[in-house]
Amino acid sequence: MYYTKIERLEIVLDIVKKLKNYKGKNNTTVNLYNEHLCSFVAEFKEICNNYIKQDESKLEDYKGMLDFEEINKKIEYCLPCKKNKAPLFVIRGESVCFQ
Repeated sequence: MYYTKIERLEIVLDIVKKLKNYKGKNNTTVNLYNEHLCSFVAEFKEICNNYIKQDESKLEDYKGMLDFEEINKKIEYCLPCKKNKAPLFVIRGESVCFQ
């Protein structure tokens, strides 16, 4: 069973809503969906647009990594096409090893 176009849109809108209302330190709210604040947003918008509008006969997962340059972290995302997979959008930190 595959997500419909409307369901794919709902997945994206849920992620966007969470980015726009990201809870920061000291209970502050930051809009991480602001292209002037976060460099990954333009690329993410294009990915989401392609994910939502893909051909219904050739559906595929959209997954990969985005650079969150402003805080030197990576964003891992997975926008699934099948309903047995959950969407993923997480900010991952760089591992540092001190010897």
